[in-house]
Amino acid sequence: MTKLKLGLLPLADAAPLYVARECGYFAGQGLDVSLSVEASWAGLRDKLAAGMLDAAQLLAPMPLAAQLGIDRLGVPIETALTLTRNGNAITVSNALHAALGAPAPTAQATGSALKALLLRDRAEGRPLRTFAHVFPFSTHHYLLRDWLCSAGIDPDHDVRLVVVPPPLTLKALRDGRIDGYCVGAPWGYAAEHEGTGRRLLATHTIRPGCAEKVLGVSRDWAAAHPDAYLAMIAALIEAGRWLEQRGNRAAAAQMLIEARLIAAPEECVRAALRDDANDPLSPQFIFGAGETLSPHHDDARWFLAQMQRWGQTRSEVDIEDTIEASYRLATHSVASARATSVLSPRPQ
Repeated sequence: MTKLKLGLLPLADAAPLYVARECGYFAGQGLDVSLSVEASWAGLRDKLAAGMLDAAQLLAPMPLAAQLGIDRLGVPIETALTLTRNGNAITVSNALHAALGAPAPTAQATGSALKALLLRDRAEGRPLRTFAHVFPFSTHHYLLRDWLCSAGIDPDHDVRLVVVPPPLTLKALRDGRIDGYCVGAPWGYAAEHEGTGRRLLATHTIRPGCAEKVLGVSRDWAAAHPDAYLAMIAALIEAGRWLEQRGNRAAAAQMLIEARLIAAPEECVRAALRDDANDPLSPQFIFGAGETLSPHHDDARWFLAQMQRWGQTRSEVDIEDTIEASYRLATHSVASARATSVLSPRPQ
């Protein structure tokens, strides 16, 4: 099997998929890949499970939820590749940002400011503040809850949490339906660009280097097409390495702009992929440095702990068996050996 269809969401961290196609890494592994832009994580999952997609960009906890059968479908999904780490930000409305007093962009300072505001809200009889994340089984959801809890805020009683697909979060903030959202770049930049909101906190300050997106395939598809699976992973490893080379992220941003992938201003897309490690509010994406592309089992353990902590699954889950079935280290190792270290330039 050489002709593949991969699904993704319109986010800056879809860059590895575009780089692999535009720079010829898929073709170099003998693959003819088309990319399908979907509207929501649930839609991606459903199409992957139904066989309408061969593989998809998924949230890192999603294969674990599928393995446990708690995602309503019960179709086993696995991953052998972490596409990205970091990349999310908590963005709030201008009114909320002003009410918080523009705290320093640290988890402790922002959390303390929000806690104090919520206490004032309660004393004044104000309704609960509403924050959006993108999917029940997402890093956004778990990092948002972790940040709230660290400040002594009960995420189930002191605020209201709702799910909004990434492309719709800015509109929800603009319309006043939510007070803030935790979502991937460039949607924090887009809120600032149109004057609707302000980035409050980058989630890499909550859990540095947290796995964000992975490449997901169904268990049956992986078993039926092992060579195509390895070739696809190898090509994306090469793309991740390319993205880590100085100056290449600007070229990747241009690819996303030319593809009209993201309905956000061009400068927001460029800012999202800018190499700016000195800015505490920048996404600080990690695409392929060192062993970061491996599906680390420590990440999976943390995700499963959050699922249990927040009542998404039963307490007697076999953690290690679930991880072994979902995060395939051996497959990653084989594919990594197949990837070339040669960095090809972008075709003219």
